[in-house]
Amino acid sequence: MESSAREAAGTSAEGGALADDGRYRLHLGFARLPGWRGELLILAGLLLAACALSWPLVATLGSATGTRGDYFNNLWNAWWVKHSLVEGHSPYWTDYLYYPDGISLRRHTLSPLNSLTLVGLTEVFGQHQAFSLLVLLHFALSAWCFSLLARYVSGSTAGGVLGGLVYSFSPFHYFYLCQINVFSFEFLPLGLLYFLRHARDGGGRNLAGVLLVLAGMALTVEYYVVYTYLALAVLVLGARGWARDVAARLRLRRLAVAGGLGAMVVALLALPLLTAALGAEGVPVEQTSANVIEKSRFNDLLGFFWIGGDEECTVSWPTMLGYSTLLLCLVGWRRVLSHWPWLVMGAVFFLLSLGDELAIGRQKTGIPLPYALFRHVPVLSMLRKSDRCFLLVELAAGVALAASWAGLGARLRAGWMRRGAWSACAALTMLELSGVPFGRFTITTSPELAGLRADATVTSVMELPPMPLHVMNGRYDYYQTLHEKKATLGYTTSIALTKLHDDRLEALANLYLQFIREQNRILPRLAANLGVDRIVHYKSYYDSRPKDPAIDGLTLWRPFFLVRRPLIFVRQVGEYVETPYPPAIWERIRLLFSRILGPPLFEDEVMAIFAAPEKS
Repeated sequence: MESSAREAAGTSAEGGALADDGRYRLHLGFARLPGWRGELLILAGLLLAACALSWPLVATLGSATGTRGDYFNNLWNAWWVKHSLVEGHSPYWTDYLYYPDGISLRRHTLSPLNSLTLVGLTEVFGQHQAFSLLVLLHFALSAWCFSLLARYVSGSTAGGVLGGLVYSFSPFHYFYLCQINVFSFEFLPLGLLYFLRHARDGGGRNLAGVLLVLAGMALTVEYYVVYTYLALAVLVLGARGWARDVAARLRLRRLAVAGGLGAMVVALLALPLLTAALGAEGVPVEQTSANVIEKSRFNDLLGFFWIGGDEECTVSWPTMLGYSTLLLCLVGWRRVLSHWPWLVMGAVFFLLSLGDELAIGRQKTGIPLPYALFRHVPVLSMLRKSDRCFLLVELAAGVALAASWAGLGARLRAGWMRRGAWSACAALTMLELSGVPFGRFTITTSPELAGLRADATVTSVMELPPMPLHVMNGRYDYYQTLHEKKATLGYTTSIALTKLHDDRLEALANLYLQFIREQNRILPRLAANLGVDRIVHYKSYYDSRPKDPAIDGLTLWRPFFLVRRPLIFVRQVGEYVETPYPPAIWERIRLLFSRILGPPLFEDEVMAIFAAPEKS
């Protein structure tokens, strides 16, 4: 009894110092409007900031956010999740892609929470509008959720909001603009917030917060669950810097309960992925053309490895984090250093982001790094891309910025001085890290895809031309959401593919080329054997986009706003661009198909539809 009382009440003089300056206590709202009303006002302000700092997204909701395969695949995810729920079958297997063999989606990134949100938004708006609104929502929520953590850690509301702006409206966030699963930055800081609050204060609400946030991560991007536990492990080792007023045994017991229950929730929700990764689908990982060509994703000692299509460049760490961010942290260095556990955590994840082997100037040095150990640890071996560990570096920088402002703001006695200084800091960091204006795109499709959807006599199609790489066929995922017919190709996360899907792509690509070169007529027979009802030939193909010499092969040290346009553009467009067939070539292709299949059943400026031959 006495021991328990001592644990519950365990305090120290040092611990009192933490409480005195407001650190590790969360107050909602702000001085003039405390509580949830003030908090909603902060959230509304961040939503307005999202509209301004992602311009012209809010003014062009109906335009596409990107044209790369990841964008199309996320639209397909939402369509497929809705379709599987309406039809009453599992979303983790489909024969709508790679028909008739199908593909397991247990290792594919469905991101169910994002997909269901897109489903709901699409019911009211169109697909592109829904995606644009979800991007805005993630921008605002990422800033807000991080601000909650930063306010809790630093004791400064203004500092927390400033850190939230830098955390959300940053080059690293823009890098994943078309990958809505990775773009969901809000869950990780919220998870750490609830873990720390539970460790310090206990309570059912904090425990429930841990479980709900981990569930959100598991249904959005499983990577972040692992990052949360790794970050928590580092913070536990540095607990003297954030929980020295809580008895160690009590703190560890609370974290063990929360961590254990959280792991059970995650395991339940991520069961399809775990069983696939640890079972027959993942041991050993099949080598396919998709992951053979997947570029090595590790950071350089000098900066972040930024890839677009064929472009590869190193964006220096000051450019990624912001010179103004680093300057403000330097000005308030004393307060920043007092938050040393977060700096240690950032340093650990910086090291992990460098991958298996140290590289300087994209040249490997032969010096092994700790990330190599992850290859041999279950679950951790699923973390294929070490560069994503930079998220925790970004988080640590945001906490440092909030801490710095807490110290700077305390020196400014007059309210008007604090407001003016904060506004100047926010403007300076946001102008430097701005991605405005973001590219917006128009995707041209045939209205006859809706007519194809309405044709009950058609169940499956072969879409041509088949491009030689899976990612180049990403647009067919999007087209399927419009015509809703089973298709012989598709695009999924690379680790979901098997040799069967490689063989299908290779066969179609080769037979198509042989057919249009008049070497043989096997392609129509393959369509019949696969059981498709229509052959849909689009009047465009995907071709490699020329490299941008403004960034390719360079190490960029300039402030981000000076290099933002090419860097963000290549992430929205990717390596390939849609290219129309020259009229003479298209007429020849049309003639060849018409000779075997008869004249098109339908044709417009976008595509031609032919009847597939019957199976003999």
